[in-house]
Amino acid sequence: MTDSIKDRIFRYGSAVMAAAILISGAGIIIPTYRRNQELKAREADYIAQIERKSREISELREKQERFKSDIDFIESIARQNNRVYPGEYVFIFED
Repeated sequence: MTDSIKDRIFRYGSAVMAAAILISGAGIIIPTYRRNQELKAREADYIAQIERKSREISELREKQERFKSDIDFIESIARQNNRVYPGEYVFIFED
């Protein structure tokens, strides 16, 4: 019933080794998990930025198409930039 010293050393040594392996594993896995979460958050931000830029591009393309076909649109843009037809007078009021 008495354990020999070798058995005690082996049992305690095994427990210490298992604990060391678990602690070192956690020391490796936890920072990796955190880094993975940060990368996922950055990926979501990048995807949102891409979607915003895609919407901007589609709006600009629509505007380009309007320049090709919509004469009233062209005239409104020209008048916003103080352009006039020949012979017209322009009064510009500044604040």
